Amino acid sequence: MRDTILALARRYDFEEGHSLQDERLALRLFDETARLGLHDRAANSPEFPQVPPNPTESPRDLLSCAALLHDIGYVKGYEAHHKTAFRLIMAAEIPRLSPRAQALVAHIARYHRSSLPDSAKHAAFAALSSENQMLVCQLGAILRFADGLDRGHTNAVEDLRCELDGDRLIVTLLPGVGDEVERWAGAKKARWFESVFGMKVSLM
Repeated sequence: MRDTILALARRYDFEEGHSLQDERLALRLFDETARLGLHDRAANSPEFPQVPPNPTESPRDLLSCAALLHDIGYVKGYEAHHKTAFRLIMAAEIPRLSPRAQALVAHIARYHRSSLPDSAKHAAFAALSSENQMLVCQLGAILRFADGLDRGHTNAVEDLRCELDGDRLIVTLLPGVGDEVERWAGAKKARWFESVFGMKVSLM
């Protein structure tokens, strides 16, 4: 599946290094927050929504797909590239990805920047089930946070670790040097994550 997604992204001449870095950091955030049990306490959700047992449609794999595809909208220019990415993903033929999973990937990619999901304004999001809306919010918030951590597109953040301190998530960026831009953008783009997961993020 990942090879299929990469092939699709390359058709749109995507910035491969940045997208691979975003994927890596997003999956690290996913794994670390799962280890800490945050998926079970996400805002307004008693438990992390479950996708049918299909190895290509687990939440983690949906996040991976969205991270690789989130910037393919640059093919039409920077302006509203997140919306362009949504349209391109929805229109693509992606073997082995169900229509439901494809729609989720498109929405997760669409919300990596700019506005938040709004059922009153975004008809496609409103059409999703409440469970799928929450999944989009959780995974979209993780991707948006990860995207901020590669703001300079320089791979300055080589790894990260997460620990809980009450209602504060301490995210240690490694190696911790030369990442001033990433820390600024990461803190800014973590705001949705904070809202969804109900905690304050501190970058160390």
